[in-house]
Amino acid sequence: MSKVRTSAYRQTPTPEGLKAIEKGTLDYFDTEMYANFNTEVLEEYLEEKNKRDGFGTTTWKWNQMLLGLVIGIIFAIINQYVGLKVGMIVSGSWYVAYLSAMALRWSPGEVNLSASASTGASMVCTGFVFTYPAIYLLAYSPKYEMNGSYLVDSSLLLPDSWALAGVAMIASILGGFLGCLYFIIFRRVWLVEDPLPLPGFEANIKLMDIAGETSKEGGMEGAMHSIRLVGISTAVVMFFTFLRDWPILGTGTYDAAGAEIKDSVLTSASKNTEWYDGADLMVPMSNPITNYTWLGFELTPMMGAIGWFMRFRVALLVSLGTFFTWFIVTPLAYQYDYPFYYPLDGNYHSVSQFDPIGSIYSYSYVARPMAIGAILGGGITGLLKMAPVFKTTASDVIDIFKGESDDAARKDYIEGKGWYEWPISHIPVLLIVSLIGITLTFSTQFGFFASFIFSLVLCLTTFALGAIAVKVMGETSIEPVSGTSFIVLLMLVLIFKAIGLNESDTAVLALVGTTVFGGAISMSGTVIGDYKPGLYVGNRPMHIMKTELVGIIPGTIVAALFAGLLSLALARGDLILYAPQANAFAAFAQIMLGGQTPWSLLIVGVVIGVFMELLTGMGTAFGLGMYLPMVVTLPMVVGGGLRDYWESRFLDVEVEKKGLSEKERTMKLLNTYMIATGCIVGEALLGTFLAIYYVLPLITG
Repeated sequence: MSKVRTSAYRQTPTPEGLKAIEKGTLDYFDTEMYANFNTEVLEEYLEEKNKRDGFGTTTWKWNQMLLGLVIGIIFAIINQYVGLKVGMIVSGSWYVAYLSAMALRWSPGEVNLSASASTGASMVCTGFVFTYPAIYLLAYSPKYEMNGSYLVDSSLLLPDSWALAGVAMIASILGGFLGCLYFIIFRRVWLVEDPLPLPGFEANIKLMDIAGETSKEGGMEGAMHSIRLVGISTAVVMFFTFLRDWPILGTGTYDAAGAEIKDSVLTSASKNTEWYDGADLMVPMSNPITNYTWLGFELTPMMGAIGWFMRFRVALLVSLGTFFTWFIVTPLAYQYDYPFYYPLDGNYHSVSQFDPIGSIYSYSYVARPMAIGAILGGGITGLLKMAPVFKTTASDVIDIFKGESDDAARKDYIEGKGWYEWPISHIPVLLIVSLIGITLTFSTQFGFFASFIFSLVLCLTTFALGAIAVKVMGETSIEPVSGTSFIVLLMLVLIFKAIGLNESDTAVLALVGTTVFGGAISMSGTVIGDYKPGLYVGNRPMHIMKTELVGIIPGTIVAALFAGLLSLALARGDLILYAPQANAFAAFAQIMLGGQTPWSLLIVGVVIGVFMELLTGMGTAFGLGMYLPMVVTLPMVVGGGLRDYWESRFLDVEVEKKGLSEKERTMKLLNTYMIATGCIVGEALLGTFLAIYYVLPLITG
């Protein structure tokens, strides 16, 4: 391939590593391999080594894939709840897959492939978690009622909700395939020639190193110890979440249907205090400070665990937008008594009219539009920053098809052995299949012309915005699904309005379309997390892609089924969750299609997003943080801070005093990963059971 721009994060190779590479003696998991990550020299060496040795050392087996599929499907269900609760997707499936594979004494390559299958099954659900519920919110939720009516006609959802979910499901499978295969174009650029750092991937490599030693030497005791840690952590957190959320104690009050309203144990025990409300420790609403801001801390082990994985710096960066909203935007909005449009009565109101909770209205009607603008500004700026990469990549792909590039001599197909990389020639074939398939699928519910327009936008933008997703994920380990999806939603709304669709059909088609895009873009950004470790353990990219593609099908089916149920329960108020992403998409659609669009706030937000993207490279993450309540993000910051404190004050001190090896240090850190994974899994599982508890009456009537 032609030369690409060098990056600031490329490392300098060590003299010892260069010597080993020149002699051809450097092997997987050598000390010098760990010392030469992201140098390009190591990656080029391993790429050639994998082509030579990978055919004999790694194989694709159904048992590896099936284990990953089962784990991925479980997490696809869990992620439905987690995404509605905190607005992000958890990747705990990797650690569960690792533990299971370690217990089975699989090799590092087998662990990598099993984890890849779990990725495909668990992460394709993103669109159904973030965007799809917005359709139901706009059809049922009183929050989005405007002058006695809703933007979306509920007759489009019931009794045809399963038909709509089916359309989204089939299109999402094709979109997920497309998102995965587009990564083929960028793999060599950003994993070998100009390797992206993917913060935190080193831990995955070390875990697979340990798994490899276990497969050779035994070590079942260590594997079972880790499994026990996950199990105990999961059980403890499930019990705590049960006390916090499950309604088992009668209140003596009854709803309109005559059923007694029940509270959880913690809610019932805190009735005499204003400092606790629905899992949140918070400043009482009667306090004058709530005019200016809303200070709180949610008792959520899950968010603390997510922060533990992120570490303090990343968690703080993600939360900067939250602090900006609650300490700058909302106080200023109240101080200057900013007038805003209130869709419930169709009039303009000043913030001070809602004392003593002016901050809540400042957040909802001033900060949120700015946040949406910031996400858009950050995403668009990220796209423009990618122009040189697009140019280089497009030129390389054209040269490959012409047979005029050095890259054409890579010989991904090895005679007598098979494919090393998935053939790039399959991309245009799948592009045509996806264009036709998605058009025909959407045509069953919408007009052919509108369906074709959407299909065309999806196929083109998934490539362009997928590149953003890969780059941002590779630089920060954070997927910019929200920012890129808002860009697509904006494009679709403007296009469908221009061709004359009514507001209800525009909202449904644009949001279902964005659901499909969300799954596609999630796969584009996520697969780098499997491909990069695969490079260092000797796996063939062909095998990794195969497991990703197979995992997409069952994961999408499960996601579509649960999305319809949970979305209806959420919109009707039977399931009380923040759903920050779904609400953000619903609010943005409402802003664009109904009410008075606050263009000034959106423009200010765009400027903020552009500035933060140029300053930090995390404009979309900053915008999402602006949208999130502090009660959700603060536990994440605390979790990251606790990890840094524990490592510096306890772990590193113990390593120095006892002279622990790198492996021993990693095992101790791994134990905390297992506990943190249990925190995520425990809260998510109990939350899923609680969701089923609320949803079952809707199913049974």
